[in-house]
Amino acid sequence: MGNQTIVRGLRNVKIAAWNAENDYGTAYNILGAREFSVEFVVETDELRGDDVVLDRFSKIVSVSARVEYAAVDLQALEILSGGTFTSVAGYEDLMIGAEDLTNYFAIAGKVVGSQSRDVHMFVPKARVSGNFGYQAQLDQYLLPSLDIEGVKEGTINGFGRIRNFSLATTLAIPLSTTSGS
Repeated sequence: MGNQTIVRGLRNVKIAAWNAENDYGTAYNILGAREFSVEFVVETDELRGDDVVLDRFSKIVSVSARVEYAAVDLQALEILSGGTFTSVAGYEDLMIGAEDLTNYFAIAGKVVGSQSRDVHMFVPKARVSGNFGYQAQLDQYLLPSLDIEGVKEGTINGFGRIRNFSLATTLAIPLSTTSGS
């Protein structure tokens, strides 16, 4: 039986440009991560005959995620969008052109667990799948959010990983293989 860890509280989300299978750019911290929801998308079917269900098909075909965070961060948006980021005296600028394709990137999140354990969730290859949300309202913080769709990266990481560390462990992309590092 595996370790049953009770977890509470998203503590960190990182993104990194995806270059090739298990090869990523520098991990970049998303400031003020508020949500990192991951769902494995399952295709199902059933075979019916003789007035009963004879067989059931079920297969993971992709992964979906949702992210919400607390800062307008143009460097993070550059990794996610494929735009062009520049920083000059007095301001930062991100130019997103109509011809830009969104980049593939990796995303990982850390949830703190009971008995000093950590659970790390990892989507190794994903793209933005919906609109970026920047909602500004009276008397409320502006909270950027986006939806993500992941594809199978290959044989090393598949659609994703969920790693339960026995000790508190630093979040990394790709995921750390040493507990307590």
